[in-house]
Amino acid sequence: MCRALTLVGLLLSSFSVEAQGGPTPTVEAEVLARRLGETTWGMEELLAGKVEQVTITLRVEELDGDGNVKHTQERVDRVTVKDGQHHREVLQASKDGQDATEALRKDLEERQRKGEVRTAFNSVNLPFAASHLAQHRFSLASPDPREPHRLRLRFEPRADDTRAPYVHKGEALVDPNSGQLVRLVYSPTELPDMADRVDVRMDFRAQPGVGQVLDTLHVDAEGGFLFYRKHLRITARYSNLVPAKAQASR
Repeated sequence: MCRALTLVGLLLSSFSVEAQGGPTPTVEAEVLARRLGETTWGMEELLAGKVEQVTITLRVEELDGDGNVKHTQERVDRVTVKDGQHHREVLQASKDGQDATEALRKDLEERQRKGEVRTAFNSVNLPFAASHLAQHRFSLASPDPREPHRLRLRFEPRADDTRAPYVHKGEALVDPNSGQLVRLVYSPTELPDMADRVDVRMDFRAQPGVGQVLDTLHVDAEGGFLFYRKHLRITARYSNLVPAKAQASR
């Protein structure tokens, strides 16, 4: 904790001086980005051998042209990680208020049996994760008047990685007292097929003995083909996280 406080203190003092005379040095932002990568777990980290189990509570809303909800799907899944393999099971599910647990459970089990299910979370990765840090450029921004107590770390693709997969543009909000990530908001530079817009927000919480972990993921997306358009609003909550024994013993 002392290291985090010292680091953020230096960053804030440097920022206050540079804000008056010019842009904040990239090196200061890079230091903070690397530190956040060491103390924060996104989905890529959660399912890369650092946890044995996590529960995902998912709500998917399909909106009409006026922004009203016309269809809703809800489900609770448990993901178990063992020997690098992911196994997902449906605990509870509903569609438009009607129970759909058995139908979705059978469908998932059949697809897993055929090897058609792959738990991929790279699309919601952290820009300062070790595997993506070098693809992003970081800079410190002036405080947001709506949240002047937060430190803002902006990120964007490096010039030669503008269209690289899983590279994002947005900002991280950091608690200057603890040095921990609070929230991440971004849009991917490489959109999924048939998507016109994807806005992502990730909220984080403290996990004892671990650091900051992903708590809630919000996605607002629009896209489609010709006259078939969709507007989806997705919320995923990650809970009941069980760290792997190797992690818990540290």
